Amino acid sequence: MIFGLAAALGWGLADFTGAVAGRRIGSLPTVLIAQLLTTTVMTVVMIEGGHGVGVLAPYAAFIVLNGLASGGAYLSHYRALQLGPVAVVSPIGATYAAVGVGLAVLLLGERPGPAALAGGVVVVAGVMLTSTDLAKVRAGTHTRAPGLPWAIVSAVLFGIGGFLLGYFAQEVGWVPGLWASRCAQLAMFVAIALLRRHEFDRVGWNAGVMVALLSGAGDLLGVVTYSIGAARGLVSVVLIASAVFPLIAVAMSIAWLHERPVANQYVGIALVVAGLLVLGVA
Repeated sequence: MIFGLAAALGWGLADFTGAVAGRRIGSLPTVLIAQLLTTTVMTVVMIEGGHGVGVLAPYAAFIVLNGLASGGAYLSHYRALQLGPVAVVSPIGATYAAVGVGLAVLLLGERPGPAALAGGVVVVAGVMLTSTDLAKVRAGTHTRAPGLPWAIVSAVLFGIGGFLLGYFAQEVGWVPGLWASRCAQLAMFVAIALLRRHEFDRVGWNAGVMVALLSGAGDLLGVVTYSIGAARGLVSVVLIASAVFPLIAVAMSIAWLHERPVANQYVGIALVVAGLLVLGVA
């Protein structure tokens, strides 16, 4: 659970900085810059650790699937952050844990236990309440917020990608599994970038690029700690704990943007704390 919470910290930072960068230089340049950073770092770790690529051969099809799912998730998520209000995007994105947990139970035979599952449900519900203003969500969904469809797509794809990344970590180790996942995603992003070169016309070495690199650093912290946690324990538990990442974005918006929490957010915080306590005990 500790590794899942560390992953949530990284992904929360990545979300906040990714939203800022995406609105300055565009969602595709932001995600490509972030992925270049994480792939480069993991390649160095892979080489320095003396890890061989041979162990990945039996999982080639799953690696391609992970690249497509996770790559599509990042693109749709950053697009949602660029177009739609965070109040709508973040709580929907947090539901990826439900998709991943369902796959872990069905395909890996994991049985977290009734108490752990109950704690997980409470955590996800709390995250959804904490990361949004319900009044804004109702307004956003009633007016068909532009980011809403992208947020739904990203939640489903992140659930699939997160499950596969956890599976790789258990089967081949977290370093080869994460490296293969990053390489597959980067190949997808480069191919898309070549087709949509016009989106990079206004990207220079500016503040937006620096923020995109910060987003990549946050994402790197998230995927590394998530992969280590999945390799050592249940994928389902790590997924649930990592789903609290929107709370980081909320905390940052309160600290730097001086936003004030509304009543449902205080309720959500209480639910998250209670759910994590139940999950930790279970």
